[in-house]
Amino acid sequence: MRSLFTLAGLITALSAGALAQEPAVEPAVDLPPGLAAEAERDATGDAVEGRTITDAAMARALGAAVLGDWDLALVHAERAAAGGEARGATMAGHILLNGLSSRGVDEDAAIRWLRRAGEQNEPDALVILSRLATTERGGLSPFQAREFLAQAAEAGDIRGAHEYGLFLMAEGDPGAAPQALDWLRLAAEAGRTEAFADYAEALGDWVHGPQDLASARDWYARAGEAGDGLSALIAGSMYLDGEGGEADPRRGVALIRMGAELGEPAAMGSLALLLFNGAPGLAADPVRAAGWAQQGAEAGDGESQFLYAYALATGDGTGQNLEQAYYWTRRAAAEGLGEDSQRAQLEGALARALPGATRDRLNAEAAAAASPF
Repeated sequence: MRSLFTLAGLITALSAGALAQEPAVEPAVDLPPGLAAEAERDATGDAVEGRTITDAAMARALGAAVLGDWDLALVHAERAAAGGEARGATMAGHILLNGLSSRGVDEDAAIRWLRRAGEQNEPDALVILSRLATTERGGLSPFQAREFLAQAAEAGDIRGAHEYGLFLMAEGDPGAAPQALDWLRLAAEAGRTEAFADYAEALGDWVHGPQDLASARDWYARAGEAGDGLSALIAGSMYLDGEGGEADPRRGVALIRMGAELGEPAAMGSLALLLFNGAPGLAADPVRAAGWAQQGAEAGDGESQFLYAYALATGDGTGQNLEQAYYWTRRAAAEGLGEDSQRAQLEGALARALPGATRDRLNAEAAAAASPF
């Protein structure tokens, strides 16, 4: 499962033959998701002639936003909002809230526009208002966050349903658990791929959930197939272990490989271990195993770092290099395997084989390279 998954069992099997970054920062989103999708749909080059004044203003606002002309976008968005267009009010609020135009940040005006849009059940505005309310910005109160999200969900917006379900989960009220599950289920069944893994977690891992591992496994697999590498790894481990239903090792291996290919570092370590040992439908291949372990190690996964250290120490699948093996054991300790007995055993054996000055240098390099998170 997401919170409990470990490679301990596979590590134990491997050890029978053993020795005798800054976090990514997502780019800023120029428009809230609903407006961004609307802008993409509207980017057809169709003339605005023949539209109503309000529709034409909204089309021009979207076009200006796509081009990054936020001053012009704000002018047209406010015109559209004045004509009753909720999306125009949302866009005006978004621009003023984030200081995108030459008018700079005007939080009071932004809140007024967003509230006008929210009164018309505009989902982007309601989600933005809920987040502002959580941090008590713009004169909003935390209790209003729930109201805004409930309004978006009850208006039929799938993103609102997803966000509202997550909000109820985070509140941790057992009495609201059925409601949280219902909203997450609605979002997932409606095809919102971002909700698949959250619904799976609520079904299987959440303390107030039903602990329905069979359904959780299915939704994690769906999330993996939709492009979520971590979910593919979780589903794969569940199929391997027979958690949530009958074991299906081939399906488990395929999902773990999918997770690795999607770029999930922990899945890279899992796949490396399977390749070291061989698995149903997957022949043992130490060279590929070491390659996946290296990729996971360089991406910051502690289990991968231990496996790569093992490969370097033994020369299994790669050239033997005791200094680099020691370096990666120290990186593994820094990434959260500090209490792992097998890592400590490997590190101790390598430390005894290296001069003290070399160990000091490698310790410093590992500490400098380790993620601070």
